[in-house]
Amino acid sequence: MKARIREILKTEYGEYNGYLEEKYEAKIVASLNTTNKKKAEAWLTYNQVVLELKSNIKNTLKLRELQYRLTDKENPNKACLDVLTDIKMNSPELERLYYKIMNF
Repeated sequence: MKARIREILKTEYGEYNGYLEEKYEAKIVASLNTTNKKKAEAWLTYNQVVLELKSNIKNTLKLRELQYRLTDKENPNKACLDVLTDIKMNSPELERLYYKIMNF
């Protein structure tokens, strides 16, 4: 199952290069490889924020900050909301994700 999750993530994210991205990949794979549907849905949403920052907003600094915070033992809701607030939500998708995360 983990191999399949990794394969799907790489099609969207691309290759995970370097220590931080590899650590993030391990965290997201472990978080998605669960029977707890609420936890998996939350981590899919956090990953959508990461993808939006990487692909559409192209804010590498905030992308790295969020990846560090998500791989640490910090509350992932707080980490995402802080980063999204900091960048002032430059897209309708980030705004949608912000309000979705607020309701977790």
